[in-house]
Amino acid sequence: MVDELAAAFADAGHRLYLVGGVVRDLMLGSLTTHDDIDLTTDAHPPRIKDLVAPLATDVWSQGERFGTIGARVEGRAVEITTHRAEAYDPASRKPVVSFGHSIVDDLSRRDFTINAMAVSLPDRELLDPYGGAADLAARRLRTPLSPAESFGDDPLRMLRAARFLPRFDLDPEPGLEAAAAELAPRLSIVSVERVRDELERLLAVSEPARGLAFLHRTGLLGRAVPALAALGEAARAEACELAAAPGPSRVRRAGLLGPLGPEGAGPALAALRYPNAEAEATGRLLSALSTVLAADAGRGAGVGPGDGPLDEMVRRVVDQVGLDAMADLETLAANVAALSPVRGSGVGSRFFDCFHRLAAQEDLADLDPPVDGRRVMEELGLTPGPAVGQALDRLRQHRLAAGPMTADEALALLRAGPDGRIVTDE
Repeated sequence: MVDELAAAFADAGHRLYLVGGVVRDLMLGSLTTHDDIDLTTDAHPPRIKDLVAPLATDVWSQGERFGTIGARVEGRAVEITTHRAEAYDPASRKPVVSFGHSIVDDLSRRDFTINAMAVSLPDRELLDPYGGAADLAARRLRTPLSPAESFGDDPLRMLRAARFLPRFDLDPEPGLEAAAAELAPRLSIVSVERVRDELERLLAVSEPARGLAFLHRTGLLGRAVPALAALGEAARAEACELAAAPGPSRVRRAGLLGPLGPEGAGPALAALRYPNAEAEATGRLLSALSTVLAADAGRGAGVGPGDGPLDEMVRRVVDQVGLDAMADLETLAANVAALSPVRGSGVGSRFFDCFHRLAAQEDLADLDPPVDGRRVMEELGLTPGPAVGQALDRLRQHRLAAGPMTADEALALLRAGPDGRIVTDE
């Protein structure tokens, strides 16, 4: 596919280069399927459109003012960008685009040397003017220009540095971390959505500890999540350890915000403009964690596993977070246990022993009453209205407190009324 594009550009007197993560991963010998193919050329956007149109099933030009034309060629998305010799507006991270003619100048504007390599097409020769291959071999993270200039141009690169350090097992070059610490306040010019997305990408790395430690040491963590800046050093360190612990991104996100508590995590997630569903799910995990820790300490139950109050506590947590999220909650509790030598490895064991016992005894995926509103109206002689909802809620609360019941038991409970009286009308 790229060979056909390269031939079209060469026939028109233009050069085409493969750039970005594909080249880096080729050098690492770990190339996987990339969703997008990034290319750069000395042709300007109108010419790019002319050249790709005969080969593409679709062409889009939303990024044309920045020199980028997108296309779908043989089912693959490609982005072709005119060589840049850009500078950045000091008040924002948006580039002031100036098209260039030099691939070397273009590569100098890339974030790190490991991403500042190109492969010329169609001859497939490597261009590595800033030593990216050597840096990969030496496990070193370095910027093509000085770190101060690179991070000053685009502060988001500091968060990308945090992600690349653990992803590729790199160490920052001398001066890179100092520049990040000095320029951390410039992260304020980056949109919160971009900050959030970079944090999520870091949390998705298999072992993100090195990157989180970088954020902590440089002060970028408090800039990315301002609520954490108000916490003490020990709390921020704990947040980083929990965010680096095993588990999916949601568990790590909950760990990162855990020191804020459920009340503080909600506003922090809202400030980063997380989708409501994700923010609410994370908040529920943290709230449920507090319940798990209370059960472990015996607060709110006062009895051993298998007794009614703890069973009810477990059912209410399942109802709160959803049965599918209980594995995440158990992982989060285990991470807290591993972090805290005081609490020890038993954190959550009392609660989750009860949870697994109940899961084997009853259907925790169905905590609703065994009768619906129509059956309630038929049995009690009610008409549609608040009384029906109140009756169903009473049954639901009984299900959570006492466990499963049959339809006959549920109706008998309603007939008896909340204080033992027979309920037959409104």
